[in-house]
Order: sequence, then structure tokens, then C-alpha cells
Amino acid sequence: MNKFLTTTAMIALALAGAGVSAHAADVKEVQMLHWWTSGGEAAALNVLKEDLSKEGFAWKDVPVAGGGGDAAMTALKAMVAAGTYPTASQMLGYTVLDYAEAGVMGDLTETAKKEGWDKSVPAALQKFSVYDGKWVAAPVNVHSVNWLWINKAVMDKIGGTEPKTFDDLIALLDKAKAAGVIPLALGGQNWQEATMFDSIVLSTGGPEF
Repeated sequence: MNKFLTTTAMIALALAGAGVSAHAADVKEVQMLHWWTSGGEAAALNVLKEDLSKEGFAWKDVPVAGGGGDAAMTALKAMVAAGTYPTASQMLGYTVLDYAEAGVMGDLTETAKKEGWDKSVPAALQKFSVYDGKWVAAPVNVHSVNWLWINKAVMDKIGGTEPKTFDDLIALLDKAKAAGVIPLALGGQNWQEATMFDSIVLSTGGPEF
């Protein structure tokens, strides 16, 4: 079975073909399916491109716009079904395990052993990078979901301060609204609303909830 080089944005980038470590000499061009299409994301991706170029690999971009990756995962699903796997694909945590269970992921274990991933990659990330004792993905980008972007200019305008608790946040939003400012902006995508919901539940209910 043809296996593809996998990535996970939030958690890992894995290089394979039928395993990059075993077949690197056979891979001359890396097809990279990803959703890092904004300016800052593209700049980060260029670092990977440059590293691959130094190793003698050509890079073929397969970009699918959409910050949450839903469109990219739909494209990947269609490619896998058609047997036209990309060399690499950006993924999020559990998606890696789903494709690994389906048997379409490459084996990076040899590379992982050489580079000491067992010791350098935190156990929490290995949970989404190792399947059935084999490394199938390598961490590239990790971030938490409990973050909040605040407009400093607006904060200065309304005399607001950084919220420390959920109640502080609600008070700040009310203050912004009273000043004629849209207090909270979301992109309208399911993953964004789910992320906010998770943060609210943890903030109000605590870890024991």
C-alpha cells in the first residue's frame, strides 16, 4: 500500500513515503498538503522548505486555504480515497491516529531513534505521534486552545485591563460594548466556537467539572 508523509499542524509533521527513513533516496519531490496560507504561516512554512532544499528535495506546495484545516482534511480524504496521496500532510492530533489506524501512514521510527524523539518529544505529544509502537508523525507546531487576542488600542480607549478570570472578561466585554465597540469577534467556524466553549467550561467549572 502506498503510504504518505504526514503532518499535523497543531501537533506534528511526519515525513514518510513508505517511511522516509527507509526510502528517502526514492523521494525527490515532497508534495505538502497544508493550510498555512496566511503571511505569517507561509513564512514559517518557508523554513521547512529551506531545510528540505538543503537535503536535496524539491518542494511542491498543495495549499488549501482555511485556518481550521477543515477544507484541507476534506481534500486529503479525497486524495487518499483516490490513491493519490501527498508526500506530506498537515494534520491535527486525533486525525493522525485515524489515518494511522487505517494503515496509510509512513513509519518514521528509524529517524525518531536516530534523533532521540523518545526523549525530546513530550509524552503528551507522543500520544498523537506514535501509533502501535511506531512513530507516524513528528511535532512541528503546538499551541494551547485557551488563548485570547485583545486589541490594545481598544483597551487603551476604554480604559480596560487584562482579564484574569472569566468574570473579569465578561465585565470587560460589557465595558467595550457600552463604549460602542464590538466586544467579541469570532470567525464563525465550528472549531472556533468549540474552542471558546471549552475555555468557558474550564474557566467556570474548573478542572474538576
